[in-house]
Amino acid sequence: MGIGIALTTRSELGTSPISSVPYVLSLSLPLSIGTFTFLLLAFFVLVQKVILGSTFPPLHYLQLLIAPLLGLFIDFGMFITAFIHPSFYLEKLSLVIIGCLFLALGVTLQIEAKTIMNAGEAIVKVLADRLNKPFSSVKVSFDWGLVGVGILLSFISFGGLVGIREGTILSAFLVGFFIKLLRKGLFAGKSRKKATNPSN
Repeated sequence: MGIGIALTTRSELGTSPISSVPYVLSLSLPLSIGTFTFLLLAFFVLVQKVILGSTFPPLHYLQLLIAPLLGLFIDFGMFITAFIHPSFYLEKLSLVIIGCLFLALGVTLQIEAKTIMNAGEAIVKVLADRLNKPFSSVKVSFDWGLVGVGILLSFISFGGLVGIREGTILSAFLVGFFIKLLRKGLFAGKSRKKATNPSN
């Protein structure tokens, strides 16, 4: 996921929706995108606690340990992709698509592992379960909400649109779309096996 976010950011067409708020903040304040990601994810854990109340599983507080790891890997991804400077628009667009695929793969693996998810995906799952909606559909709506907050912060900080471009908008659609494809493709056999053999 860290590599996916870094590649999308290096496209120079904006960044992924989950990083739109941290990225805009990192451009206006002296903290890295990874640090702001950690702070945002910690806030998401608090929101989950508010939504679930007494039913919030204590084990899910471990999301607070995963959050700095994702922040660290985002900063690491930015470090190892520092050499990437796309010149042509097609190159930039390709980076967005590849970055979204990496990000979607990371999210899908977390969902299928059924262990502790990072807070950015866990809050979407909580909302999807509460609303009885598919995860991928809620993911798209949630990402759009983050993009909206990022745009607002951009205008407050810079008086215009900075750090969010068409790549961010494209990512808001592509990540949820890729998650749906990956879950139907890579894990379709697993779902069918469970249906035919409930004892598993």
